Amino acid sequence: MNNNKWKVIAIIFIILFLLENGLFIIGGIIVYNEEKDIKVCYYEVCKKYPDAYFSDGVCKCYDYDLIGNLVEVDSKLI
Repeated sequence: MNNNKWKVIAIIFIILFLLENGLFIIGGIIVYNEEKDIKVCYYEVCKKYPDAYFSDGVCKCYDYDLIGNLVEVDSKLI
């Protein structure tokens, strides 16, 4: 019976290792896609404005008004 305990523990550790790596890969894909959307917002949608903010699929462009305050100019869905 002692011979089978290490096999069960090894299988559990292998399963946990595979789940951990799968979660890291999924997290990396999510971060990569978010970074891609941020770059599209900054460099393509809001390229003529000095600042941009991307959140929840909405790209908000900001520009300075006559006083020097940063105001929202345009909101676009990506």
